Amino acid sequence: AWAAANPEKAALLESRNAPISATDLLAKIPTFPADAKLATRAAGRDVLQPIAAAVPLFVSGSADLYGSTLNYIAADKDFDKSNRAGRNIRFGIREHAMAAINNGIAYDGIFRTSCATFLVFADYSRPSMRLAALAKLPVTYIYTHDSIGVGEDGPTHQPVETVSGLRVIPNLDVIRPADPEEAAGAFAAALERNDGPTLLALTRQNLPNLNDIPVQARREGVLKGAYIAVKETTELTHILLASGSELQLAVAAAKQIGAGARVVSVPSFERFNRQSAEYRESVLPKAVRKRVAVEAGVTGLWYQYVGLDGKVVGIDRFGMSAPGPIVFKELGITTEAVVAAAKSL
Repeated sequence: AWAAANPEKAALLESRNAPISATDLLAKIPTFPADAKLATRAAGRDVLQPIAAAVPLFVSGSADLYGSTLNYIAADKDFDKSNRAGRNIRFGIREHAMAAINNGIAYDGIFRTSCATFLVFADYSRPSMRLAALAKLPVTYIYTHDSIGVGEDGPTHQPVETVSGLRVIPNLDVIRPADPEEAAGAFAAALERNDGPTLLALTRQNLPNLNDIPVQARREGVLKGAYIAVKETTELTHILLASGSELQLAVAAAKQIGAGARVVSVPSFERFNRQSAEYRESVLPKAVRKRVAVEAGVTGLWYQYVGLDGKVVGIDRFGMSAPGPIVFKELGITTEAVVAAAKSL
């Protein structure tokens, strides 16, 4: 009787049971201009708006950082005691409680929920994130300021170990997109997943649109966790792997190494490891052992892809306080370092 009297509300309620297609979402997200130079947190802001329109039961919240995490649903207002229909939740500076509340919303099953803070503060929300992974709750964490690119905020705010620390939580997908188009794929992947949580690790610093890689390849490659970003044009000799902001370094390094270099973007270890053995072999053929990975973080987990014969350009120490580009240079996360590592193999 209620449904008959309230058909629009009934349809909205019923939509909670409809599967979300990443392909359909991506079709609703406009592509970015070729000359776009955006932080992936800013790209996320632009991607979030058509997603919120397509998924009306999607809600977004922040731990007092909307101005930095940029995950505000612009077409809506705040959820508060006077506006229960608001889709933006201001959690305050309480990251553990924020993530716990998201678990409660996800358990209830009507809304698709997300929350945001700086990535380094994932340590505060980790117990609730671990529980979401254990309970297979489809929560999305939009965590920004993902590396030493944070710059002047210094080593306290530069999450050099945090991404790897989250990657080891079973059933938590961690996605670190490399440019605006990969960011679109990352959001679509997170919303499509219904059997566990997803964390999006987004940059503070601006990144170029990687136009050497087709838009469709960047968007859809994220869904598989890793993909061939730049294919060799002669016999394959080297494989360069990277995630996030460091993919641009691998692309530039490949041009110096030569036509036998392949670049593989690895935005999500977890999604890639779920792919078929045939797909993984097509991206990372076992016969090619000259491999270099680059990421502005701790190096240990990358050896599953480069092997004991390969090298990882990373940071097994805390960061430093200086403008982001200077920190990258001082800590050796550069194109030159990737080229030197590859030539040493």
